[in-house]
Amino acid sequence: MYRRNLRYSRVNNLYKFASSKMNTVYTVESSLEFDTCFHLEYSTKIIQYEAQPLGYKYQFEGKTQPYTPDFKMIDAANIETFIEVKPQSKTSDIDFKARFKEKRAAALELGTSLVLITERQIQVNPILNNLKLLHRYSGFQKFTPLQLKLLSLVRRTGILTVLQLSEQLYLSIRELMASVIGLISHGALLTDLSQGDFGMQSTVWVVGHEK
Repeated sequence: MYRRNLRYSRVNNLYKFASSKMNTVYTVESSLEFDTCFHLEYSTKIIQYEAQPLGYKYQFEGKTQPYTPDFKMIDAANIETFIEVKPQSKTSDIDFKARFKEKRAAALELGTSLVLITERQIQVNPILNNLKLLHRYSGFQKFTPLQLKLLSLVRRTGILTVLQLSEQLYLSIRELMASVIGLISHGALLTDLSQGDFGMQSTVWVVGHEK
């Protein structure tokens, strides 16, 4: 197995993703891979992930070929999976299909599955937009007094909308929103990111008060 090093070039656009979950900055090769990072970062089912992990070899047309998956992830059941990210338009290519079959077979020999995902699984809104919103507020390290008050209120009450939090704490939505989103980004509050753009009518809760 080997480590691939990405470098900037005239034809190679690289993207940086700052991961609070993994406490590092990942370099990826496309906007689609960059968008994938948001899903890996905020999925509660994924406990660890890595961009451009150690690569491996596979056989194709009688030759040994090098391959580096786009990502490696480990889920809550401690199962390791490699991920190949590809635009849907390129997955029907005959050469790609033949190579991917051999890449997947080689991964299975290593005891790991290789899965293919496209923009159909990645660039889905409102989920992706909401994940990007969370990421903008993920930088704080300690909870503020207001955030602690918010957590206490939600724990006592159960499930509340952002508007109800605002009314009970006598705060404007603008004052409240950054604190709520920051708590969600760190997993202290939960919400359903698939039910529309996050806003006043969005509901939040803590573990143990699931909808």
